[in-house]
Amino acid sequence: MVQAAAVTPGTARAHPLRILVVEDSEIDYEFLLIMLRRHGLNVHTRRVETREAMVAALAEDDWDLVISDHNLPQFSSIGALETLRESGLDLPFIIVSGEIGEDAAVAAMRAGVDDYLLKDRLARLGPAIDAALERAAMRHERRDSEATLRSSEARLSALTAHLENIKEKERASIARDLHDDIGGALAAIGFELTALTKRVGGDEANARSINQMREQLERALGAMQRMMMSLRPSILDAGLVAALEWLTRDFGRRTGIKATFSTNREEIDASSEISTAAFRICQESLTNVLRHADASVVRIELFADAKNLTIEIRDNGRGVSHADFTKIGVFGIVGMRERARSLGGWLEIDTSPEGTSVMLSLPTRNVRL
Repeated sequence: MVQAAAVTPGTARAHPLRILVVEDSEIDYEFLLIMLRRHGLNVHTRRVETREAMVAALAEDDWDLVISDHNLPQFSSIGALETLRESGLDLPFIIVSGEIGEDAAVAAMRAGVDDYLLKDRLARLGPAIDAALERAAMRHERRDSEATLRSSEARLSALTAHLENIKEKERASIARDLHDDIGGALAAIGFELTALTKRVGGDEANARSINQMREQLERALGAMQRMMMSLRPSILDAGLVAALEWLTRDFGRRTGIKATFSTNREEIDASSEISTAAFRICQESLTNVLRHADASVVRIELFADAKNLTIEIRDNGRGVSHADFTKIGVFGIVGMRERARSLGGWLEIDTSPEGTSVMLSLPTRNVRL
């Protein structure tokens, strides 16, 4: 809705107060002007009495206020209010009528009229105008604040998405370096140990040393593979369901916490960015379970349809206190929420002494906000 420039009530105005008057009686219109001036108002007015004339007036000039009679031969105050709304303008609207029933007045106020006055009781016309202008100014300020908030949220979402993209690229680059450089070096050591085993023959002491080195090499290879999987979850190439199933199984194996995974679909047609975000958020949630929940059981449930996927990570731990949220880090929670929101989804956390639930919902296709 377009808003007119806010007019500050109750103060001296540099410019006349511009009032559009919906009135069929010339005499009543002139009387209204007298009462406006009697209240010390410097006004510029225009009288219309049909919908067509009102539409033209709203388009041709900038107005601060609309004052309307209730019943006109070809129009009405409710019709005038609807016409004002259709124009996209947010202006104060006051009914000034010869007679209006209580039920009609209540209905008009519920419809959005700021005030109503009888034509023979215009003593409070000035205060009514000031109050209507003040309410309009407050609406405009609230709308401006909401627009600023939405703009800030959009910028935060865009920044979050940009940072996540950079992080994923850096992780992929580090994973490639690990594979190509360190992985290549460890593989070469493995070949050398195999050749060395053949050369030492039956020397048991040297064979034991070589076996110990091979065991250390295998541990190093395993650690490198886990780091590579954490940096770039190549398991996602097999699909989100397979990746989350592996993540759950690996978490249980490493931590001793009973971890289960269930899904209503064996395959989900989700974009790469959505799958990566879902995997990372689940990964972060499981890390928080390990560090803060003191849980013995964690369950990941994935439900998906053609357009959306929902994941719940629930544990049976002690819940997350305010202090725990501080330990987890505000940006960790905000980061997960903003990553979901930037992709058109949402994330909610529900916690109690019986455990914590992280609920994530994402579209299967990218929806940038």
